[in-house]
Amino acid sequence: MKDDATTPAGLPVTEILAQWISGPALADLPASLTDHLKLAILDTVGCGLFGATQPWSVHAAAAAHEMASGSCLIFGNALTAGPAAAAMANGTAIHGFELDDVHLTGQIHPGSVVLPAVLALAQLRKLPASKVLEAVAAGYETGIRLGAAAGRGHGLSGYHPTGTIGCVAAAAAAARLLGLDAERTASAIALGATQASGLYSTRTGGMAKRFHAGHAASAGVIAGLLAERGFTGAAGVIEASFGGFLSTLHCDGDPASIVQDIGREWRSAAVGFKIFATCASAQTIVQGVRQLKERGLAGDNLQRLQIKMGRIAISNVGWPYRPADVVAAQMNGSYAAAVTLLDGDAFVEQFSEDRLTDPAVLELASRMSFEFDPDIESGGMNLRHASRLIAHTTDGAVLEAYNAQRPGGPGNEIPPARIVDKFEQLARPVVGAVRTQKIIDCVMGLEALPDLNEFYACLATGENARGN
Repeated sequence: MKDDATTPAGLPVTEILAQWISGPALADLPASLTDHLKLAILDTVGCGLFGATQPWSVHAAAAAHEMASGSCLIFGNALTAGPAAAAMANGTAIHGFELDDVHLTGQIHPGSVVLPAVLALAQLRKLPASKVLEAVAAGYETGIRLGAAAGRGHGLSGYHPTGTIGCVAAAAAAARLLGLDAERTASAIALGATQASGLYSTRTGGMAKRFHAGHAASAGVIAGLLAERGFTGAAGVIEASFGGFLSTLHCDGDPASIVQDIGREWRSAAVGFKIFATCASAQTIVQGVRQLKERGLAGDNLQRLQIKMGRIAISNVGWPYRPADVVAAQMNGSYAAAVTLLDGDAFVEQFSEDRLTDPAVLELASRMSFEFDPDIESGGMNLRHASRLIAHTTDGAVLEAYNAQRPGGPGNEIPPARIVDKFEQLARPVVGAVRTQKIIDCVMGLEALPDLNEFYACLATGENARGN
């Protein structure tokens, strides 16, 4: 390996990562990790089924069907497509309403990029459920470790980590699923990395942010299929000092951490789930407002609300709210605070079209201000979502709420039963009660399934199945 394809310490990160992805460790996953990944798959499927009903997902499904003929399922839809196009449509749907899983220091929504790539290829090749779990583990762990090594610099430079890092995560999952050896896995990683893209200006409106996950999933499928056929990628693509993923995309973390204790420490076990339909950085704001409401704060007695956060969170959600579309509201901390103060929640109903321009929400949002908090910033990536809310009331009282982690973050985990409830709430209106339960049974018993045909059938219909 050439000198310019290694870290300053000479560690061949890409090569080590590829050896792990193609090696034996993934065939013997810890039971606790398997259980957590199955819950993540269920949550991801629920997000995809609900997301499939949204306008951007309808457009993506129609485009996928037109672009590439094939038999791969498209969530919540009677249409099918080729594997890369289906992965694009499904990733767009899963990331389609800011409800998908997320990793704190890994910075990505792993389910929306990994699962669509895995399902498309597994259906294409008629692969067993056991291979699906291995591939999901490979993709999640790779993406999370790369996201942590990307550090603060990557996202603050204007990149959307799910769109960029997600391409590599999906490629890793595809390589494992297809059974590639270490050399071809390294090529798949390189081919995923060279497709990395996603500009974070999309947080203020438009449908492109949803597409970032879809593109990453599609990129992984393409990378895996190309590498399988002997299409090669650049050596040392992650750590190369010039033109590498980390060096080019303004990443400022530790490259060696990507492979440190890999196979022994499972960072995927810390993947968390969402119970609010907002950007992850706004979720401690929602939680804090709910706490302040319990102490008497209301729309009619709030004079102003100071929201103190670190740089990444302010960059993500701390800009003045201007009505545009659903994604602009979901990515805005002032909107999230205002609608929560009125409704006590920030889930699906709070982001209906009529709420985006609600005069009561707009007026409340104008009373919010964001401020940099050096104490939160000093906590690094572990406090990436932390917020300190200071509410000044009309009677002169000052109320405070501090949350280091959002619900679903480390130390603030959401019970599995609550995630199953969330899945049912999202899936039942789309596929009906019977198929909703069948999906739960399939996912929770994934290892024992003789095949995945019933699972695919439950996902691929767009019919109203409430009576089934």
